[in-house]
Amino acid sequence: MIAEKHLIILSTNQQGSTAVLCHELLKRVNKNQIVLSLVFFIDANSQLSFAEQENSVLEECRSFFGKVFPMVTCVAQKPLAATMTAEVLYLTGGGTVEYSEDYLTIRNGRQKELITKGIRFPSEGDTASQAKAVFQRIGTILSTEDFAVNDIVRQWNYIEDITGVKDGVQNYQMFNDARSAFYSSADWSGGYPAATGIGCAAAGVTVSVHAVKNARKLSRPIDNPIQVPAHQYSGKVLLNGKTSSKTTPKFERARLLGETVLISGTAAIKGENSELSSDPATQAEAAIAVVESLVAPGNILPENKRFRFNHLRVYIKKEEDAGQIIRTLGSHWKGIPIHYMLADICRPELLLEIEGTGHVGRFLECCCSDAGEALEAQVGGARRIELCEDLPCGGVTPSIKNIKETLESVVIPVNVLVRPRGGDFVYNEEEIQSMLNAIRACKEAGVNGVVIGALKEDGAIDMETMRRLIAEAEGMEITFHRAFDECSDPFKALEDIIRLGCDRLLSAGHAANVNDGRQTLKALNEKAAGRVIIMAGSGVRPSNIASLEEFTKVTEFHSSSHGPNGRTSCETVSAMTHVLY
Repeated sequence: MIAEKHLIILSTNQQGSTAVLCHELLKRVNKNQIVLSLVFFIDANSQLSFAEQENSVLEECRSFFGKVFPMVTCVAQKPLAATMTAEVLYLTGGGTVEYSEDYLTIRNGRQKELITKGIRFPSEGDTASQAKAVFQRIGTILSTEDFAVNDIVRQWNYIEDITGVKDGVQNYQMFNDARSAFYSSADWSGGYPAATGIGCAAAGVTVSVHAVKNARKLSRPIDNPIQVPAHQYSGKVLLNGKTSSKTTPKFERARLLGETVLISGTAAIKGENSELSSDPATQAEAAIAVVESLVAPGNILPENKRFRFNHLRVYIKKEEDAGQIIRTLGSHWKGIPIHYMLADICRPELLLEIEGTGHVGRFLECCCSDAGEALEAQVGGARRIELCEDLPCGGVTPSIKNIKETLESVVIPVNVLVRPRGGDFVYNEEEIQSMLNAIRACKEAGVNGVVIGALKEDGAIDMETMRRLIAEAEGMEITFHRAFDECSDPFKALEDIIRLGCDRLLSAGHAANVNDGRQTLKALNEKAAGRVIIMAGSGVRPSNIASLEEFTKVTEFHSSSHGPNGRTSCETVSAMTHVLY
C-alpha cells in the first residue's frame, strides 16, 4: 500500500539572514519523525543571490539533521505574508526509507515509491537545454531504481522567466517540448502525472517528481468537467512555439492515488480560455470555482461522496494583488493550511494559480491521553489528535509535559482539550483564568488548536466567556466540545457557535452517544450548511462509522478508538479510516 505521509507548512516573519530564518523554521521540525523532504521558498532575484541563500539553507540543514539528510529543495519564489516558508513532508505510516544524493525511496511491504529533490542544471544553457539535462537525470534515477517513466504521479516544474521568449519560442513551450520528448517512450494510456508548471525568479529549470511503482494500477487521472485537459489544448493556446516542435503540456488536472488527491496547478481557465476579469478578487473567485469543480466528490469518483483539502499552495503574479487574493481564498477555504508565493504564471492574463492535496477517506480525530496513544493513532491513519487526560470524567486539560511529549511524538495536528475539571460547564472567574492560562501555554508549545466550551446556568452558550477564550486562542483552531450536548436549545446554540467563529462543533447530536443522536446530528449538519464543521463523537466505532456518515452526511468523526487493552490502537483506527474503492 502507499506509505502514509503528512505535509506541514512552516512560516516565519522573523527578520534576519537566510541562515537565521532557516534555523527558526528547523527548530519546529520534528526530528523524532522520519522527514522525507523539505522545500524552502526564498526571496532571491538573481543566480548569485539564490546560490548564496541555498548554501546557507543546506548548511543549516546539515547541522540540524546530521547524517540522515532528507531531500532539500530551494525555490526562488518570494513568500507572501512571511519572510521564509517551508513545506516539510513526513512519513507517518509504515515503511523504510533509503536516502541517495538527490532522491529517496520508500518501501512499504511490496510497494515502492521514489521522491527526488529539485533537479537542476542552470549552467547548461537555455530553457530547452536545461530541461533536457534535468529529464536525462530523472530518467537515470528512475532506471536505477527500476521505475518506469509512467510511474511518475506528481511533478513540480519551476521555470525561470517562464513567459520569456528566445528565438520566437516561449520558455514554457521549450520546457513542454522537452517534457514531451522525455515522456515519448512511455505508454500514457492511464493518464499523465498531476503537475505544476510555474515561474521562479532564479535557478533556471528545476524539476522534482514523485513516482509510485506500477502507478497505473494504483492511480487514476481526474478531469475537470469545465476545463479542456491540458494535454489536449489546441494550437491557439500554445503560444510562441515553432510549428515543428509545438507540444501540449503533458499533465492531468489531478490524480487520485489511493485516498489522496494530487491537485495540479489550477488557474481560472474554462475550457481552454483564460480571458477573464483582470480584477484579482474576481479572478480568485473564478479560480475557486474551477478548483471546486475539479474536486467535487462525484467528479473524483462516481461513487465517492467525500473530499477534504489537506493543504493548498497559491502562486500570485503581482504582489500588489496579494491582499485581495489572500482574503478571497482565506474566506472561502477556512481552516485549510494555505501559503502564498510570488511567481510568474504561464499565461500573461492569469493572476494566480492554485495547487494542493486532499483526500477522499474518512477524516478521523482520535481522542488520546498521551504520546503513546497519539502515535498509535497517527500510524493507524488518524488525521488529528485531541489530547486530554482523565477520560472517565469526560476529560480535562493535560499537563504541559504531556502536551510537549505528544508534540514531539507525532506530526499530525494536535488539539488540546482545555477544561479545568469534570462536571458541568458553568465556570467561575478562577476557572476561567486557569483556562486562559492553559490556552496561553498551548499556544507557546505550538499546538494546532484548542477544544473549549462554556455554558450559562440556564443551558445557553456563555458567549462572554467564550469570546475571552477565543481571543486568547487567536491564530489557533477552535473546536466547541460536547458541552454543546448539555445546552438547552441545540439549534440556537449552533447559531451562537457559528457567530463566535468556531471552526468545528463536536457533538453526539444532543444525546449521550451518536447512535441516539443521529437524527439531530443530521439536522445540525444541514442547518450548519458549511458555516461550521459538525464532527460526530461519542460511540463512533468501526461498526457504525459508515452508516453514521451515510445518514448524517457529517465529514469528520471523533473517537477514542480503543483496542482490547483499553488504549488507542492503530488497528482500530485503521479499521475506521480504511475505505475500499
